[in-house]
Amino acid sequence: MKKTLILAALLAATAAPALAASHSTATFIEEQDLNGDGKVSLEEFKAGRALEFRKADFNEDGSLSEAEYVGEYEGRLMAKLSKIGDPEKRAEEQQRQMRQAKVRFGVLDTDKNGAISQEEYLASGLRMFGLHDRDKDGAITHKDVVLAEAAAKNGKGGEFVNP
Repeated sequence: MKKTLILAALLAATAAPALAASHSTATFIEEQDLNGDGKVSLEEFKAGRALEFRKADFNEDGSLSEAEYVGEYEGRLMAKLSKIGDPEKRAEEQQRQMRQAKVRFGVLDTDKNGAISQEEYLASGLRMFGLHDRDKDGAITHKDVVLAEAAAKNGKGGEFVNP
């Protein structure tokens, strides 16, 4: 099983860019479902997160510098921003997002040593996994999307921007 998830993670990495854990439960499943079964198990998520970390660790020293973390994000951001037709809006959004990336780096670097360890990186993802796992069964599924939508309708969306 573990070998299958690692293989799925490697195959997914060649097909899609590294992604942070999304605030939308539906998007989280879409982005983190490495084996295409419509759900994200904790083991699958950890495997994908480890792969994302390795892809961003350009100098392969086992930690992410601010330049590595922000640079990897900027690459993904530029692909998204290319869809914005207005150059002024595109530049404004790029500036805003890059400021946020630097803030996120500071938050993820919990020991404040100027680098994000693999453990720090995983811990941030696990917090997001826990928030998405609304029924606390160890997997993010369509049921969690439904629960997130119901919570949002009842004004109890918690830390999420959208379900």
